[in-house]
Order: sequence, then C-alpha cells, then structure tokens
Amino acid sequence: MKTTGLLALLLLSACGSTPPVPPAPPPPAPPTAPAVDALGARPALAAPRPFTPPVPTLVSVPGAPPVWLLERPGLPLVVVHVVVPYGSAADPPGKGGLAALTAEMMEKGAGRRASMAFSLEVQRLGAALSVSAGRDQGDARLAVLKPRLEPALALLADVVARPRFEAAEWDRMRPQWITSLRAGAFEPSMAGALAADLALFGPTHPYGHPVDGTPASVERLTVDDVRRFHRTHWRRDRATVIVAGDLTAAEVRALFTRRFLEWGAVGPPPPVPAPSAVDSRPRAVAVARPGAPQTLLLAVAQGSPAADEDRAALELANQVLGGMFTSRLNQKLREEKGYSYGATSALPFQRGPYRVTAQASVEARATAAAIVDLRAELSRFSATGPDEAELEKARATARAIDVETYEAVDEAADRLAMLASLGLPRDFDAEVARRREAVTLDDVRRVATTLALAEATLVAVGDPAVVEPALRAAGFRDFDRVAAAER
Repeated sequence: MKTTGLLALLLLSACGSTPPVPPAPPPPAPPTAPAVDALGARPALAAPRPFTPPVPTLVSVPGAPPVWLLERPGLPLVVVHVVVPYGSAADPPGKGGLAALTAEMMEKGAGRRASMAFSLEVQRLGAALSVSAGRDQGDARLAVLKPRLEPALALLADVVARPRFEAAEWDRMRPQWITSLRAGAFEPSMAGALAADLALFGPTHPYGHPVDGTPASVERLTVDDVRRFHRTHWRRDRATVIVAGDLTAAEVRALFTRRFLEWGAVGPPPPVPAPSAVDSRPRAVAVARPGAPQTLLLAVAQGSPAADEDRAALELANQVLGGMFTSRLNQKLREEKGYSYGATSALPFQRGPYRVTAQASVEARATAAAIVDLRAELSRFSATGPDEAELEKARATARAIDVETYEAVDEAADRLAMLASLGLPRDFDAEVARRREAVTLDDVRRVATTLALAEATLVAVGDPAVVEPALRAAGFRDFDRVAAAER
C-alpha cells in the first residue's frame, strides 16, 4: 500500500501545471571568414577585342607565279597551295565533271613516276599531296614537315606541270567515279543540292551541273579531254602559290625559283568564267525518295558573289538567321518545335552569284508543319531582321570563326588559297573583319531583306506520299517533280 501511494504522488507531481524548463540555447557560432579562392581573386572580364586576320606578304619569285607568304615560325610545318581560277564553271558544255576528273588524274602519276611509285614517294616523305576542283578553282595542295619540303616541292611541281595522264589509269578510275556518282544520287544532301542548282541556274549555266559531273556526262569524257583541259587551264600565268608555315621570303625565293621554271603555258589564257545571275526559277521542287523517314528541306535563292561590298553585313545577318546554334532557324525548328536535330543557313562563297541556302532535315511526319514554320521564320526575319543582342552575338561568333580559321597553319593556308583562286585581294578577310566591327543594326536589317529567302525556291527531298501533300497544304499548287536518281 505504501508503494502504491508513493507512485500515485509521483504521477500527480508529473502532471502538474508548471511547464518544464527548456534547455538553454547553444551559444552563437563565431563568424566564419569568407572562403578564399586558392587561385586568387577572379579577374574582371574585359570587353572582347576585335580580331583582324593576318595579311600574307606578296613575294616575287622570278620564273614562278605570284606567292602569298604567311610566316608561322615555331612549328616546322609548311603548307603549299598552287591554285588556278578554273573549276567546273569552265567545263565545256555537255562535259560536266571534266575539271574534277582532271584534278583526280593529276594525282595518278607525274614526272618520271607512275601512279604507284608516285604515291609511295609521297608516303616516304610523310607528306600529304592532293589535287581538287571546285566550281571556280583548281587546287593542288601539299603539307609536309620543313626538313622534307624541298623533295616534296619537286613532287608538287611535277603534279601541276607534268602529270602523266596514262590511259590505263583513266580506264581504271573513270568507272569507279561513275559508280560513286550513281550511289551518291540517293544521298539526300547530294540529291537536294543537285535539284537546287538545276532549279536556280538550269542545265546550261556554269553553276547548273555538279562539280563531279553526272554519270552521263562522265561517260562522254576521254583521257584526251583531260589532257586538253590541263594544258589549257593549269597555267603558270594564271596560277597563284600560297605558302604558310615556317619559311621566310628568302627561303621561298630560293626554293620556288628552282621548281617552277619549267612550268610553261601554250597560247593565250582562256577568260576566267564569271557566271551571271538567272531570272527564272520554279517555286518548289519535290525530289522523290520513297519510304524516306526524314524530309530534307532547302530554301534556296541566288546569292551575291563573294566580293559583294555588303559582305560584312551579310555574314552577320547569316549568323543570326542560321549560322550559329542560337540562330533563329535552329531555335524555331529544333528547340521550340522539335522537328529536327538542327537547322542552318549558309552564304555562297563563289566568283558568281551562287546559291544562299536555309535547310533542315525534319521527321517525315512533321514535313507539312516544318514547311510552314520554315517559311514563316524566313519571312519574319526578312521583315524585321535581328535585334541588337542578336547582332552582338553574331559579331562575337564571326570573330571566333576568324580566330579559329587563322590559328592553325593548314586552315589559314586553305582559306588564303580560296581567296586567291577567286581573284580576291590578300587583305580581303582583314578588310571584311574591319568593316564588320562598324556594321550597324540598320545595315544588317537592310541586307536581311535579301538574305532571309522569303521568296526562295523550296526543295523538298523525301517520300512523295508525304512531301507532295505537304507542299500543296503550304500553298504550292504547281511544283517540279524529280526522281532522286536523275542526274
């Protein structure tokens, strides 16, 4: 009984009205010192500085073509281009691909070496030697370490001046070329490009046929055609030599005088092709690829030549429209709509008014909607142009592209070769860069009216069961139809 009473007293005491005393709060923690970056204070970013591409030096070499020299000491690498202003635009009527096959055959043996021996000698020197043709140029390119430059230059001189053009090599190469053309006809990008060129220029225009020709045109070519094209167009009096790397002007004069004296020319040089614009074009072209899971859309129009005085403003407008990841086209068709992995636009860089293009590959089921959105975005950009923020981002992107182009020896040499082959001055890129810094928003909005392709020809490469209803739904009542294999 006593135990029970004591327990009751304790319970009664615990249920009393006096609350328990809360524990005392912990003392405040002492203030901590701000974290210090082990690398020191973060520097403030200055405003981006303009970049002016370097201008090569003109070196006069007796007996050799003009030489543009871009000295890059420090790395024992030299890149040499020999360019002439003749490419597929100089192909005779009905002989499309002649300039390209001539370039290919120039690699197949030269001087005293047949094809296999020549290739082995290039490999022995650790060099890279190739010949190519574009629309407006032929280009023989050599890259080699400086200690092996002199023997490698001998090979390059043989290629441009003394190719062998052996009939056996021609008989082996031409069927392979034709097979490659037939296979490429089913590649959407190649089929679309061909359709775009035919639509804008027509089959008889210098820009209306593929650089590599068609199976039918290459079938008509002979090895004598190749010899004649080389003799007529690969001439010392029309050539320019580009040299970039660890060489001085004195070294260039010593090396090139010995190597190019025997490169002669026969008769007056042919005129340099200067293709003109064409007025008529279809509104739309459907290129059939039955069963294709995607549709390639290209909006194309004739653009201005590379030498256009508005080049700086055009480049900035193109960056905003489709030249960078945050461009209008990519944001609309990829980021907002999810139709495509990417949408781009591109300016021509040709002697004549080649095509400016906006393009995207979209899911087949999104073809109709993508056509509407693509055309709407082009019209909107044509009407309003960029805003100030877009212009400054485009300016920064263009600077970065120039830096990337000229930071490496090989890319700088390739760019200078392109300028020389088109007859542009040595300071072309430097001048465009300077003008670009002064371009205003009004300047870019003015050129956007032409760049935006609001009235462009639309080329759609895809399943006809998808493409043709989509074109009709977009308002194209009449359009040309082309099979992907028609080349």
